Amino acid sequence: MKTYKNATELCNAYDADNFWRFGRSLYKYTDCGPWTRLVLTEDRYAYYEDKGSDDPSLLLDEDIIGIEIGSIVEGSDVEVGPIFLRFPFTSDELDVTVREIDEEVSFYWKRDNEDDFVLTSTSDGSLSEFAFRHEYYVTSGWGNDYPKDMPAELIEKFERWQATNPMLDCGTVEFEGVTIEHIDKQDFVY
Repeated sequence: MKTYKNATELCNAYDADNFWRFGRSLYKYTDCGPWTRLVLTEDRYAYYEDKGSDDPSLLLDEDIIGIEIGSIVEGSDVEVGPIFLRFPFTSDELDVTVREIDEEVSFYWKRDNEDDFVLTSTSDGSLSEFAFRHEYYVTSGWGNDYPKDMPAELIEKFERWQATNPMLDCGTVEFEGVTIEHIDKQDFVY
């Protein structure tokens, strides 16, 4: 575990000769693509993508008291963070902060960009209340994520339904002997 006493030590630990390179590597190599900014006294900030953030002399600014990390969620109105880390802080604290931001962004991205469905079918294809029912949970976003034990016939029916009825915002429909229920996740919070 390393302790960063200032912005220069932080950037050096990431082989970044300036704050732009540090911020860019954090953005590029983290799933959520977080933004970072230097926090200076008197409510002043310097974002990694700001003009001049590639100037190594910025890191020598004695007014730098820490960094903030946050992220927007693509396809959503949600913003996550910022989380403030005051110098000195450790590499473990930085890792935990980035992981927390990444996990929260992932939660909201899935909530706002994927649809979850419950498909219910019976072994004999009937809608009888006495028939044995099978439930399968399907996530649909960038393609469909099916359970391993879901029969190919049921997958084909679901995909036929999707092709003819791509938007089921809420509620339940019957399609070719399959009950398809949309799970509304908009009220879910992290």
